[in-house]
Amino acid sequence: MIRAARPHEIPLLPQIENAADERYRRVGLDLVIHMPPHSLASLECGHRHDLLWVATSPLNRVVGFVLMEIKGGTAWIEQLSVLDRWQGRGLGATLIDRSAAAARALGHQALYLTTYRDVPWNEPFYRRRGFVEVKRGNLPPALRRVLLTEIGHGHPSWRRAVMRRSLGGDG
Repeated sequence: MIRAARPHEIPLLPQIENAADERYRRVGLDLVIHMPPHSLASLECGHRHDLLWVATSPLNRVVGFVLMEIKGGTAWIEQLSVLDRWQGRGLGATLIDRSAAAARALGHQALYLTTYRDVPWNEPFYRRRGFVEVKRGNLPPALRRVLLTEIGHGHPSWRRAVMRRSLGGDG
């Protein structure tokens, strides 16, 4: 089930992010594991603005989440994390769809994200969900800043992709 995060669940989300990131060790991206998870402040901000959703198990335990942000008139998925043992059940795809529906309801024509282009559960996963890579010269200014910040934190620029999913209309 996908629903809005509840305030008492927010402290669990950095732990879920850290646990989900462990899988990057398999592809030599230990730098992802060593980066701090999203802060409680950023998650609480997402909650206050109705941009934070969780995926729950049949026992209503949080097993994943998505944080969407809107900056500079651009909607993007800031973080998508699903615990390893819960992957492959459609939870990530449903969290993406929830973000897309929210972005569309807010009047956005597209939803963006940044990801690793050569990691099987990243770029290929998003491509199967309607995202296409955006050429760097065509990035909205807000996404250009996000990408530069990521590169500044150590993400190899040649491995990063910015992707866009049209939400209908003119986008």
